Amino acid sequence: MQTFSGVGVAPGRVLGPVRQMPKPVQEPHANVNIPADVTVESQAQRVKDAAKAVQAELRSRAAIATGEGKEVLEATALMAADPMLIKSAVKLLSPEAPGGARTAERAVWEAAATVAETLKSLGGYMAERVADVLDVRARIVAELRGLPAPGIPSSEVPFILAAEDLAPADTATLDPAKVIALITSGGGPQSHTAILARALGLPAVVAAPGVDEISDGVEVYVDGAAGTITTEPSEELRIAAKAWATQASTLAAFTG
Repeated sequence: MQTFSGVGVAPGRVLGPVRQMPKPVQEPHANVNIPADVTVESQAQRVKDAAKAVQAELRSRAAIATGEGKEVLEATALMAADPMLIKSAVKLLSPEAPGGARTAERAVWEAAATVAETLKSLGGYMAERVADVLDVRARIVAELRGLPAPGIPSSEVPFILAAEDLAPADTATLDPAKVIALITSGGGPQSHTAILARALGLPAVVAAPGVDEISDGVEVYVDGAAGTITTEPSEELRIAAKAWATQASTLAAFTG
């Protein structure tokens, strides 16, 4: 038995197998030789087109979402075409840029990193928007590479979703019928993970170091009020989960 401690942001006691979010998009290599026939203009257009494609995809998902999920997706869609991010990336494509010209993928990666560091230095709410910027970065780089955007894994059975942190586009579109709890090693009480977990009524624990390393399929017990995640749960914890399930179903059926 192993227990991970974090910040409980949405109450609930559930039992289920862990499914890990796919690892983040790999960082593009620096100092890649750019072919002589590749122009700054063509690379800049690739960046702009990729950002627009990501924005369109997020907007299409927002169109079918509701409540806070819709608002989060719309905000993230705006960030995907943020002028500051795009302009910063385009500047890094030029041979006159400090350190020389970058590929489109590398330029987007570095520009977003700068934006993220700026938000992080501001602290508080702005610091918790760093995950949003890095999500947009991953989606634009994936689009430039012709790869599918990162997303929530599929499963035939309900599961507990584990990750380093969840991007707004992921938390806004997850299926509560399949995802029965959220656990992250990063994030905070005001992160999108926390906000949407509360909106969906999903037990959630954030800022619990190590949970993103739990192997897929391992059964865990999540206590969203106490802020703990326990592997190899005891019979006592199993009974607690069953009691919560019974209580939750009673509340859901109340019509008064």
